[in-house]
Amino acid sequence: MKHQKIIVTGEVQRVGYRDRVTKIARSCNITGIIRNCPGYDVEIIAEGTEEDLKKFTSGIRIHDDPIHVESITITPGTYEGKWAYFEIQRGNPDEELGERLDAALAYLARSDKNTTRSVEIGELMLDKQDQMLGKQDETVGEIRSLRTDLNRSLDDRFSRVENELKVIKDALERAGILA
Repeated sequence: MKHQKIIVTGEVQRVGYRDRVTKIARSCNITGIIRNCPGYDVEIIAEGTEEDLKKFTSGIRIHDDPIHVESITITPGTYEGKWAYFEIQRGNPDEELGERLDAALAYLARSDKNTTRSVEIGELMLDKQDQMLGKQDETVGEIRSLRTDLNRSLDDRFSRVENELKVIKDALERAGILA
């Protein structure tokens, strides 16, 4: 088993980063802690197998608004085995409440951005639908015109065939073939 001290810099405080890292740690079988450092960084003590730690350190390089990891510094250490699971080491309640409110605001802003984008996509789809309906109307008009032309053409042909049949019938009657 391996031990790592990890310092993460970037937009990682007050954006829900510790919660995301906790979920990643649990999925990678990592034990340890995560806590905010004075300033803007986050410190992680992570323990696990070498393979699990590689997956973990890869997973915590998050670039998903509002979280943006700029750098990760990893310092190997001596395995301690004192953690049964991965946990967030929280600060004072007022600071934690402020962080939760900041994270909620960031997620709300992200949701608003996604909603705005969804509306834009919906409007584009409606425009395309209107264009398709216009083309459909044109096609229906062309089909009606073709049907009218076909009816006229068939009426003309049937009229000619009837006239020719009448001429043939009259000739057959004059020749005494038809009574």
